[in-house]
Amino acid sequence: MLHDAVHTHRFNEPQDLQAAHPGVEFQIVPMGRGPFAVEVTTMELGDISLNVGHASPFMGFAKVTPDCAVVQLPRENLGTLLLNGVACQPGVVGVYAGGAELLRANPQPSSFASLILPFASMERFLEPPPQSKLLSPGRYVLLQAEPDTRARYERVVLAAHEAALSVPDLFKLEQSRLALREALVHAARDLINPDHASETRMPRNGQALRRIVVAADEYLRLHMDRPIYTEDLCDALAVSASSLADAFRAAFMISPHRFLKLRRMSMVRAALQSREGPVPLVKSVALGHGFWHLGQFAHDYRETFGEAPSETLERAHGRPAA
Repeated sequence: MLHDAVHTHRFNEPQDLQAAHPGVEFQIVPMGRGPFAVEVTTMELGDISLNVGHASPFMGFAKVTPDCAVVQLPRENLGTLLLNGVACQPGVVGVYAGGAELLRANPQPSSFASLILPFASMERFLEPPPQSKLLSPGRYVLLQAEPDTRARYERVVLAAHEAALSVPDLFKLEQSRLALREALVHAARDLINPDHASETRMPRNGQALRRIVVAADEYLRLHMDRPIYTEDLCDALAVSASSLADAFRAAFMISPHRFLKLRRMSMVRAALQSREGPVPLVKSVALGHGFWHLGQFAHDYRETFGEAPSETLERAHGRPAA
């Protein structure tokens, strides 16, 4: 028997998604009003695992680790979901090889099912067609699956999730894990079969716009010691204001200004929670990230995270801020 074959994580901090969803690296920015919240149930099935979860609204950057591959089935509010600048439709499935990168945004709550498997075994498990881009590191495809094929896969996922929540000890039995593993692999293989799915193409300028957004976020993270504004990004990336705006609208459905505000707000939260060095002052951290109107900052922070910045600081350090 296997101990702890089922794990359920519930958390309110974006950085905790890393531990709850192994195989993928994340940079998450909450988009909703009130506390960020995620729940993920993981079923360990030997050399593959199944993650089923739901999350409050967020946007962000994700990258599959080089040794893993992911088949992800978005399951809720697909009409407002963007994946690498592609507006999703019912039936969409994302398949990501090791090293593949993803921009994701949904201003509505979302749910998902992710099958994580070794990239080295992807060809054996999923049997993609010869010369498929999925066999190359860093590549991905968004597929439009046939309704029957998708429904069959989703039934397996939902049955597994219900069993994990109601009878978690079931997955301590090897025969149960092997049976689910086999059912998932067969259903996923049908899901990406060219006879049952067609590839959704990224807009012609999608890659160029995506590169602008990735470069903008990288520049922001490399200069966390000073506030960054839209004009700074245009100068640093050598792009026009209109190109920058087009890129962020395509990737996240928001303006660069809104992205910078939310991203800097998340950086403030991370700084308040950091246990490195002396306990910071809320005022100093806010000013250091470009929030000059402290009353408006406190209002926006509470609206975004469901608590005052001083409460974040107190929870992280065990005492009120000075």
